[in-house]
Amino acid sequence: MKTSTTTTNSIIFDYGKKTVPFDQIAYFKSEFGNYTKVHLQEDKDFLTAFTLKHYAQKLEDVDSFITPRKGVIVNKTYVKKLDNNADGVYVILNSGERFKVSRRRTEEMVRMFA
Repeated sequence: MKTSTTTTNSIIFDYGKKTVPFDQIAYFKSEFGNYTKVHLQEDKDFLTAFTLKHYAQKLEDVDSFITPRKGVIVNKTYVKKLDNNADGVYVILNSGERFKVSRRRTEEMVRMFA
């Protein structure tokens, strides 16, 4: 049984009922342990009954998604900048959302957005 799958430029949710192009997805965020909230570009979001790991595996070959820390997958096209301050490095999205970058991924993120 297929639960969700990817095509060349979109991902299919809810057992084939909803197809969303990659460029409309701002980020995925783990919610309540086994659920994932998908945030779209127009301040819309929806909850899916699959883990973030499930989507990470589906998006392995898609270059436009990055994982700044555990629990979040971000679309690079929505990243406004990296903020490096005394608290650490943060990925700041165009919408104003901020996600702290894990220590182990800091160097990779700095190289990617430098």
